[in-house]
Amino acid sequence: MELTGYSEPELLGKYSLDLVHPEDRKTVRKKAIDSLKGGSSIPYDYRFVKKDGEIIWVLEKVTSTEYKGRRATVGSFLDITELKRAEEALLHSQARYQSIVESEGAGVVNGDLSGNITFVNEKFCKVIGYSEKELVGKSFADFIHPDDIAIVLDNFAKGLSHPEAEYQLEFRIIHKDGHAIWIYSSPTPIMYDDVLSGGAAIVFDITERKRLEETIKKSDERYRTILEEIQDNYFETDLAGNFIFVNDSMSRSLGYSKEELIGMNYQVFAAKEDVEVVYRDFNRVYRTGETMKGLSYKFIQKNGTVGFGELSISAIKDETGNVIAFRGIARDVTERKRLERELNDIATHDFLTGLPNRLLLQDRLNVALAGAGRNRTRLAVMMLDLDRFKVVNDTFGHTIGDKVLRAAGERLVALVRKSDTVARVGGDEFLVLLPKITRVEDSVRVAHKILGAFRKPFILNDHKIRITTSVGIAIYPEDGEDVEALMRNADIAMYWVKEQGRDNYSSYSAGKVNAL
Repeated sequence: MELTGYSEPELLGKYSLDLVHPEDRKTVRKKAIDSLKGGSSIPYDYRFVKKDGEIIWVLEKVTSTEYKGRRATVGSFLDITELKRAEEALLHSQARYQSIVESEGAGVVNGDLSGNITFVNEKFCKVIGYSEKELVGKSFADFIHPDDIAIVLDNFAKGLSHPEAEYQLEFRIIHKDGHAIWIYSSPTPIMYDDVLSGGAAIVFDITERKRLEETIKKSDERYRTILEEIQDNYFETDLAGNFIFVNDSMSRSLGYSKEELIGMNYQVFAAKEDVEVVYRDFNRVYRTGETMKGLSYKFIQKNGTVGFGELSISAIKDETGNVIAFRGIARDVTERKRLERELNDIATHDFLTGLPNRLLLQDRLNVALAGAGRNRTRLAVMMLDLDRFKVVNDTFGHTIGDKVLRAAGERLVALVRKSDTVARVGGDEFLVLLPKITRVEDSVRVAHKILGAFRKPFILNDHKIRITTSVGIAIYPEDGEDVEALMRNADIAMYWVKEQGRDNYSSYSAGKVNAL
């Protein structure tokens, strides 16, 4: 009575479907009949019209019973209006993602291998109540609820050491004002050719969802699982893999209507490389009766777009314990995968030029050195510095200066092979890695090309800007056998050119600088 606004006399004797939203009456009637006949035990949701005309969403379940020797029906329903609003808000927020650091729907936090925070976006700051300055440099563990620290650190360590397992976790963090916030997160390692350098996590505030779950749990423990199913994609299939039931979320994720999905086989939208894997996983559930969780697949939407999903599969059994169908809960993690890729790209590339940064360069140098050592070949490290770049900034401003840096990077990339690496390692410093060269003269030839290209002016915003470069060369193994030595010696050779008048090149050889 409190929920609907009607009094007991107003409700008793009233035809129940009269209180259901007109557009939902047919569906509610069918689902209720299916439940009463034993065809389905799954609760269903619909819109209910209160006495004052307000429309609310409710979750209802009905079963057959007897009352005073006569057949009767007992039912219960739960107000899930706030949950529906939260789901709609989440859908809209996902559509508004513009970039990883401006994301309104998800918080992002990066950390180093010691667990110290190295980056947070604005959303994460809003979730936890601290500013970026208050968070960066602090240990992430300092903000975890004391009761959750052990399990969080254990799972994050597993997630970083075994990225293929894709660990997810729900836990509490402490807001600046002292109250606990529930978040959903998963550790995402930042790798450079199998070298672990740190971790990142995409964070969602699920405090409201947890509150709703707790409310439902207090009302009836059975509804907790139902709520989880509603938030994600829920489906049921027969033993052949044909859909016999899907919820609205599943329909939205795949781009098909519910009517189109019923009777459709999973192979229609499973990626070709995953069809056999999906079959084996369903077959294992059939043979063992055990639930399988955390399965990862690619799926094809109706419009042809490839998405990523995480799935849990369980068996539906009859009264004798025989498996007669399957049910599954799936989560669309396509957006999370995209954000993870962007996080990794941000961590390994220079923001201004898009070139590899020093971190990625060092990894590529290590790989190239290992290959050169095995194959007994040479490689060249070329350090470049733009001559009198400060004059450009002082004369034309930093905006034009940034454009010069981008144009310089593009010009360098156009001069070298696809197997070579051009990286920005400092303000106006670039480094070119030439793996698998056969002769020292190969690096000299490239140096000539670079000097000639940079003697041509840059035309930017109607400005003709002339800027040259100084090049220092170090050759493996003659000029160094590790990353540090080669970069240091190339740098020394480059500064020797600076002292000799710039716009030239030099190589480091036999412990001293030789002009060429």
